[in-house]
Amino acid sequence: MASDLHIAAVKGNVPSLLELLAKDKLLLDRIVPGNQIETPLHIAAMLGHLDFVEEVLARKAELAKEKDSQGSTPLHLASTKGHLNIVVSLLRVDPDLCFFCDKYKRNPLHIAAIKGHVDVLEYLVQVRPDAARCAAENDQTIMHLCVTYNRLDALRLLIDILGVDLINSTDGHGNTILHLAGADGDIKTMLFLTNKGVKPNMKNSKGFTALDLLAQSKREERNLLAQSESEERNLLAQSESEERKRKWQNNMQKTLMVVATLLATMTYQAGITPPGGLWEGDSDDAKSLKHYASSPTNYAGESVMAFKNWGMYQVFFFCNTISFIASLSIMMLFISGLPLKRHRITTWLVMVTMWVAITFAAATYAISIDEQDSSSIASGCVVFAWIGLMAILFLCHFIRLIVKLVRKVGGCICQVAHMIAKVFSPAETP
Repeated sequence: MASDLHIAAVKGNVPSLLELLAKDKLLLDRIVPGNQIETPLHIAAMLGHLDFVEEVLARKAELAKEKDSQGSTPLHLASTKGHLNIVVSLLRVDPDLCFFCDKYKRNPLHIAAIKGHVDVLEYLVQVRPDAARCAAENDQTIMHLCVTYNRLDALRLLIDILGVDLINSTDGHGNTILHLAGADGDIKTMLFLTNKGVKPNMKNSKGFTALDLLAQSKREERNLLAQSESEERNLLAQSESEERKRKWQNNMQKTLMVVATLLATMTYQAGITPPGGLWEGDSDDAKSLKHYASSPTNYAGESVMAFKNWGMYQVFFFCNTISFIASLSIMMLFISGLPLKRHRITTWLVMVTMWVAITFAAATYAISIDEQDSSSIASGCVVFAWIGLMAILFLCHFIRLIVKLVRKVGGCICQVAHMIAKVFSPAETP
């Protein structure tokens, strides 16, 4: 039955209420006073069901004084939502409902001021002007609440009705309403209050005037603005840096793809046509070949280099194959469809693979030169020059890696030191 009553209150269904009361005339009397639950009157007042509210008040007016778990009466809830007609009906029962406070020591006038319902506030002040002079939590007056919640229209109304009695009142921290306006940087409200006679030189419990708080607020505003601009510049620089890295990565991948294709073509050609060429026909001319091998027989299509120097041919074949496979691996990675462009590490791995391919291609070239002219020192010079170049490149990349690591470690140390200093530094007094 009680749940049906709450459903009727939510819908504002008066016929359902009457039907339930016909079945149980004591239904409203069964609501236990002071149990801090939301009564049907609370629900109807909050949702604006005037007819339902008046029907309940006609049968059990005492429910207007009941409080919910937050200490709010139905008048608090009606004031919160700005339902003036329901406020009028509730105050007919007992005008002193204006003095009832919730758990934050706020009466219905405070709530109407906070929400900016000027019409409701005006009616409440007319019914019980003294309720507007009651202090809320932390000794805040109703005018403090108006400034805190930026309700300048409600503040004007209160000053017009109540006069200037409360404009110089202080809260628990010694702040007047002018202090609160200064702390918010609300110059418009400060000018209005100054014209109404607020004392500008009053100091709060920390010794600050309203102008001091205004200056501090402006400094904080400038600092926040400067910080915002700095963060915006950093984000822009970071975005430009990421764009440069992305372009470098795209260009590098295109370059690596072209170089890998050329290397694969070169190594493939060297593999099918090794240095010295191939035998054009079968031959067993022992007289012409006896100083090359103990078995002078050879066949068409076989490598002359393999016949003349089998060990060197194996080295050539190994280096050429490594270069060829590395080049094909790079090409396969780029055409595999994997999201390589999203990760810089994959680009670096491909670059390392390209280093391997180029290095073994250089070794293949050196062996080919040596095969053509064993007395030439060109191959040795090529090998040593290449080793020197690789050493320089490796040293440069190693130095870059060390610098990055040092910067990251230094940044981490600075952050830790800043956190430690912040923890152990004495608290600043505003």
